[in-house]
Amino acid sequence: MRFIKSIALAAVLATSAAGIAQASPFDANVSFDALNDAYFATVLKVNPSEARSLAVDVDVSSLQNQIKNNPFLARTITDQGFTLDQIVGIDSDANGAAVTLYAL
Repeated sequence: MRFIKSIALAAVLATSAAGIAQASPFDANVSFDALNDAYFATVLKVNPSEARSLAVDVDVSSLQNQIKNNPFLARTITDQGFTLDQIVGIDSDANGAAVTLYAL
């Protein structure tokens, strides 16, 4: 009986570790969906190294095009002193209420 419990525990731990290893700190799909309904976003400045890591998760040109199609977000970016060309990444919470854009 102990042997079966040990195998079951090992299986659970192995599958949870695999899920954690594949998790990204940025869920680009949720974030892109949030852009459709967003009226405001916080823009944070990142350095080139951080921008490269963000570019792994997000297609920057698609992100910039989607922002360009949302006039509220485009105005928010310029109001915070950035241009659309500086945007290199995005993050949002699960329901899309809080959108954060990253700029060089």
